[in-house]
Amino acid sequence: MLRISKLVLVLLIMLNACHMGNDNLESKVLAEVNGDEITVDQLQIEMLKVSPNLEGAEAAKKMLASLVDRQLLVQEALKFNLERAPEVIRAIESSKAQIYAEAYLAKKLAKLEAVSDDEVEEFVSNHPGMFKQRKLFKTVDVAFVNDDLRLDVKLMERNITTLESLETELRLKNIVYHKSNSQFLTDRLPLDLLPKVSQLKQGDLLFMHNHNNIVVKSIDSILDMPLSNTMSISLARKLLNQQKKQAFIEKEINRLQKLSSIQIFNDKVNMQFH
Repeated sequence: MLRISKLVLVLLIMLNACHMGNDNLESKVLAEVNGDEITVDQLQIEMLKVSPNLEGAEAAKKMLASLVDRQLLVQEALKFNLERAPEVIRAIESSKAQIYAEAYLAKKLAKLEAVSDDEVEEFVSNHPGMFKQRKLFKTVDVAFVNDDLRLDVKLMERNITTLESLETELRLKNIVYHKSNSQFLTDRLPLDLLPKVSQLKQGDLLFMHNHNNIVVKSIDSILDMPLSNTMSISLARKLLNQQKKQAFIEKEINRLQKLSSIQIFNDKVNMQFH
């Protein structure tokens, strides 16, 4: 699934700044490296790539020093005509394609309307486990590699209900496992998993599947950690805006696919990457 990258975020911020006509974005030279200029624009873009919250003179000076070092290396590379190297050309073309695609998405996403207050309130109301009824689960985790010849994980999930019986089953089947302690908050869980987790009680088991690896979480304790109304609204708004952007991207990709002629040669992929 296509997701919004940090570059899209950078482009969105830069587009918004351009619309606002911010004078601080004028291209002023901050450094010269053998005649090559490094400008305010370049520095701001690089800082935004690291983090939208990166700011301050000290952070800017560190980033500027890094850009100076990078420019020195660029100049040395050009002395050896590395811009003509096939691997460099391929990398540049790949980067250009990514930048074009993300710039297009950034332009479209900048025009999306933000979610409404009513949508935010409805989301908070419909997902109490993330907000007013948020909980912290502390768990004892048992991790092991699935072995289809010795284990029937689906059957285990139905029949094994305690940590002790799980460990007994694994020992009887000569399955090596590792125990550790962890914890998770319900607001960090995928929405489709939240209803199942909200029903768990102390001592219950939660089976998690990751390809061939199995992690079984035994609920050791459950603590109530509700979010304030202000934090709930802020988090809900952020999540809904992310969902809205992701839904738009998927819709736009589907639209373009329907308008296009696309051929994918999977047989050749199989031959090249068998």
